[in-house]
Amino acid sequence: MSVNFSQFDESSVVILKLLAQHFLTPTEIGFNDVFPGSDTETDKHAAHIGTLAFLRHKDFIAHNVGNASSFILTRKGLALFNEDIFKHIKAAQ
Repeated sequence: MSVNFSQFDESSVVILKLLAQHFLTPTEIGFNDVFPGSDTETDKHAAHIGTLAFLRHKDFIAHNVGNASSFILTRKGLALFNEDIFKHIKAAQ
């Protein structure tokens, strides 16, 4: 059995890049941000929600308190872009 990662790939790449572009500002990420101009297809919508849940559960993104659809990258999420927040902080001192 093989796992189809296409919808996860499509959604996670957009989510992570969007959060990286706006780091450290909490950023709203809705279905239309990830799939602009797309009809609300049930499969894509479910994959989008599942991708957000997976990225949160694995600590790549954090949920912004006070806004249900707003997120930021975590240290682990930044590491996907070869960035280490602790090295950055130490270098800035």
